[in-house]
Amino acid sequence: MSGHAKTADLNGHRPYGAMRELTPQERQQWQRATLQTPPRRYGWDARLQFWLEDLIFGRPRTLSKFKARELIARMPYLSWEQAAFLAAGTIRDRTVRARRLYDSLAETRAEQDNEDWHILILEELIAARGTRENQIRYRLIPQLAAFVQYQQFWLLEVLNPAWSCRLNADIEDHAEHEYAALVAEHPEWESEPFQSAIASGYADCESLADLFRQIGADEGVHKEMSLERMSRARPRWPSGAKARAR
Repeated sequence: MSGHAKTADLNGHRPYGAMRELTPQERQQWQRATLQTPPRRYGWDARLQFWLEDLIFGRPRTLSKFKARELIARMPYLSWEQAAFLAAGTIRDRTVRARRLYDSLAETRAEQDNEDWHILILEELIAARGTRENQIRYRLIPQLAAFVQYQQFWLLEVLNPAWSCRLNADIEDHAEHEYAALVAEHPEWESEPFQSAIASGYADCESLADLFRQIGADEGVHKEMSLERMSRARPRWPSGAKARAR
């Protein structure tokens, strides 16, 4: 998916909208490729989460369900930010510690900001449609689930970052496939203009179909970043113990 107009800057700057903004043609290519690609082999923890989401928010793909998922999906990045501060204290070289902390924070905050864009856009679309949501089902429960997921990812990140990266890659891969399927279920969105009072800085999307393809592509970038992070992850505490021993 080369040739995109702009990409979120992870080098210490706040990202501008999409993680990797695609052209309309590239977004269509992304959707076709995603629908033709089998999902990852999810771990038991990811499968349990998806089952619970279907149980609580319903199996149909609704905007309210996707918003609830996005509220929960931003928690890994918040937990990684806090775990980075904790892990930095185990590095004896302060220069190395500061560099690693800076790089980690820039990356996770860019991903947090992108997830926040998704939430804001979904909130606006739901309000514009006049959808009346069950406040317990789509407000309270997602917040409680987000709290639990924050603790889960923080613990996994502290024990072994690869575990948290693997789980997040599963979640983002699932989200990527779900957005591709959502667009496929709504061919009428191809001709429905995307109009927003708040999302002009996210991406240039002419239709709702274009918008949700872009959001789905964002989830694919999150997955790629988690897999890349997993490939270089190492258990924190054993290395920390060796450093203290020296």
